[in-house]
Amino acid sequence: MTQIHSQKTPIPFDAAQIKVIAFDLDGTLIDTSQAMLDVNHEVFSEAIHNGDAKKQPTKDEIYSTFGMIGDEAWNTLASEIPDDRADQYKERHNELLRKKMDAQSFALPGVAELLKSLADRYDLATASNCGEGYLERVLAQDGLKKVITYPLCAGSVNAEQKSDVLRELLRQSGLDTSQVLMVGDRKSDVDAARKAGIPVVGVRSEFGEENELQTADAVIDTIGDLKKLLKL
Repeated sequence: MTQIHSQKTPIPFDAAQIKVIAFDLDGTLIDTSQAMLDVNHEVFSEAIHNGDAKKQPTKDEIYSTFGMIGDEAWNTLASEIPDDRADQYKERHNELLRKKMDAQSFALPGVAELLKSLADRYDLATASNCGEGYLERVLAQDGLKKVITYPLCAGSVNAEQKSDVLRELLRQSGLDTSQVLMVGDRKSDVDAARKAGIPVVGVRSEFGEENELQTADAVIDTIGDLKKLLKL
């Protein structure tokens, strides 16, 4: 039976036991930050022109919403837009982002090759706070859909938090918590893994703050360092 550890309980990390590796998306496998900045700029320019917003969200404000679940990111940025107009701008935002994601790959350098290599030894999963459409567009690029055994996200499992996505992964895989590894770039990834009782590797990224990953079981500088950590 899967055991759930306390968030504060250290979890031994034994690479030899790992059978499934779950990856966060943004900042870990992909970088849609510029697309997000561009899309938000266009949408808020329209809102300002129409008198529905007073200012553009800053880069830091947009980055701070990365990792939020469901509509939380949009609601945070669009808090001043009138309620009766917010959904219209949200759909415009989503439409522009869909077009960008359909047009190009946002995978970080070496990610496609890394995942294809890892898939020879492990089952791979995603564990993201995104919606199903967003995840499908990410996996449609670079042949990633073929190497992900468990394409999970908050939208696909109706999760209220990322730890729910990881618990669903444990349920579907039938594995013990010591056999599943989470890889992510933010404190929210570390916290989610702790709540689900699985070990976690932090990947440094430009979106994280200093010492944000200090409670991870291991921290690597780039996603490519994962193979070295796993002694492959």
